[in-house]
Amino acid sequence: MLLAEMSVTGYRTSVTVFEQPGGGLRWVVIPTIHMGHPDYYWAIWQRLRSCQAVVAEQYDGPSSTGYAYATAMRITGQRAGRDLVHQDIDYSTLDVPIIFPDAHTAPAPVAERRMPAVGWVDVAVVTPIVAIQMAVSGRDDWIADRVGDIHDTTVFGPAPFDVTGPDGLGERDRLLLGVIREIHGEFVAEDMEVAVVFGGMHIPLVVRVLTRELGYRAAPGQRWLTAIDYDEPPYMRKPTLDGWMDW
Repeated sequence: MLLAEMSVTGYRTSVTVFEQPGGGLRWVVIPTIHMGHPDYYWAIWQRLRSCQAVVAEQYDGPSSTGYAYATAMRITGQRAGRDLVHQDIDYSTLDVPIIFPDAHTAPAPVAERRMPAVGWVDVAVVTPIVAIQMAVSGRDDWIADRVGDIHDTTVFGPAPFDVTGPDGLGERDRLLLGVIREIHGEFVAEDMEVAVVFGGMHIPLVVRVLTRELGYRAAPGQRWLTAIDYDEPPYMRKPTLDGWMDW
């Protein structure tokens, strides 16, 4: 199953619902990239509005990594870099339970969802390094070398500085899968949707656990959201109405 796709026109990620043959709990699985067009994150937020709970990555605030990469792409004139923003999904406005399994690995949240001081340090360090890499490459589609297709069979190693356990999984993946198994065990018979919004590298493992261990299967009607595009005019990307997508 294809979960995220890089093409000659840009990068897009999927929205897939996993369900059980007999009904009950459904999982809305959304792999994300930490920088993209504003309407990409707006569309994700819109889809989350119909869910009864959300399992999200780290904390309810902007992504320092996404900010650094988006800034570096604009500085170096990357053709995919225009109008890019860092990931910033306002989970607090959804008024449903939000679970951050790996919250302790993120900076402490601050008031008004501003980026913490340690996040700005990360931006200051990472932005010039990435900008130099982009400039040296001489390409205006540098992003194409850094992200690519992700399938449910794709295997990623633990992230740098992640704590690997005897099972070979990083701590963040273990925490994420633990929450999924716990929710499944308690609410498996409930008619409800729970979303999983995590970076794309975590999602293949999530899908394999859902389908091979817990007995879910992908429902028809997988949707796709364009996170980064090279050529589409900006006015084509701006939604005009709340609820514009037929979820």
